[in-house]
Amino acid sequence: MKKTLLGLSLLLVAGTSQAAFMGPGASTLHTVNHALMANEDTIVELTGHITQSLGDEMYLFKDSTGEIQIEIDNDHWLGLDVTPEDTVIIRGEVDSEWNTPQIDVDSIQKKA
Repeated sequence: MKKTLLGLSLLLVAGTSQAAFMGPGASTLHTVNHALMANEDTIVELTGHITQSLGDEMYLFKDSTGEIQIEIDNDHWLGLDVTPEDTVIIRGEVDSEWNTPQIDVDSIQKKA
C-alpha cells in the first residue's frame, strides 16, 4: 500500500511540474505613445534610448513616438553600462499611480 501511495504521489508531482499555460495572454505594447495611453499594469516592451537620469532610479526614455519616465531599480541593471547613444530594450509595466504614466522596468538589455 505504501508503495502504491508513493508511486501515485510521484506521478502527481511529475505531472504537475510539467504543466504550463498554453492559451492567449495579455498583449504587450511596443511604443511609448501606446504606453502613455495604457491602463495600469499593462505590459510593455519598448526599444529606444535612455536620454537622461532624473535621479533616484528615475530616467527619461525616448523612442520614435515620444518619451516617458521610467524607473529602473539598481539591481535590475546587472552591471550594464548604457549611454544615450545605446539602443536598449526595456520590459516592464505601466505604472499610472501618479498623474503621469511611467514604466516600472523589470529588465533592460542593450540591443545588438
